[in-house]
Amino acid sequence: MTLDYIFAWMMVFMRSIGILLQWPVMAGRPIPVPVRLALSACLATLLAGIVPASPVPGTLWAFVSATVMEIMLGLALGFVVRAAFASVEMAGRLMATEIGLSATPGMGAPEPSTEPIATLLVSFAVVLFFLFGAHQSVLTAFARSFFLAGAGRAVFEAGAADSLIRVVSHLLELGVRIAAPFIAMNFLISLAFSALGRAVPKMNVFIVSFSARVLVGFALLSAAGALIARYFFVEMGDLPLRMIQLLPGR
Repeated sequence: MTLDYIFAWMMVFMRSIGILLQWPVMAGRPIPVPVRLALSACLATLLAGIVPASPVPGTLWAFVSATVMEIMLGLALGFVVRAAFASVEMAGRLMATEIGLSATPGMGAPEPSTEPIATLLVSFAVVLFFLFGAHQSVLTAFARSFFLAGAGRAVFEAGAADSLIRVVSHLLELGVRIAAPFIAMNFLISLAFSALGRAVPKMNVFIVSFSARVLVGFALLSAAGALIARYFFVEMGDLPLRMIQLLPGR
């Protein structure tokens, strides 16, 4: 085992750690740190012998700089993948709000005890991720990244910041598009019961509309699986391209 191979293994390990740190929460529980490290070591062992690597740095500062850049590039690549799941989390929170259930604001991972709808949708997205074979596409893009930015020579494309901004904007757009039927449902129910409240003043419109919103919302949720799968299938197909767009020489 040569020194060049050890250096390449360490750089691949650091870049893969960056990606696995962004891995989505599965079933409301984060992946344990030892499992993430083990997966990173497996990827490093598989790829270290075939990826192009730069010479071993001659100074400690150059080694630390190369390590930090590898982690940063891995985090950026992982963020692109994480954004697809974050859009589903956002859609789940919007759905819960429109149905009439409570939803915690923010971009953190949803908890099953407080946000069951968002947790259900994220778990469904994780199943679709493996069902569509997107994990293979992500691993292929990860391996390809070393031929565009070799191990120990991690650099970003000049427009990488703009690409990440577009990823975030697409995240917001996709979340709203998935939740759009529920937003329309809430608007129509509110409009219908507003007119009904004018016609029947003695009716407790708030209580009746809340029950109707919950019933119609869960009925719509039961039929929303195909919609989510359709949007998610397109999103998974675009993930490798969005990852590669962060790298030079593409």
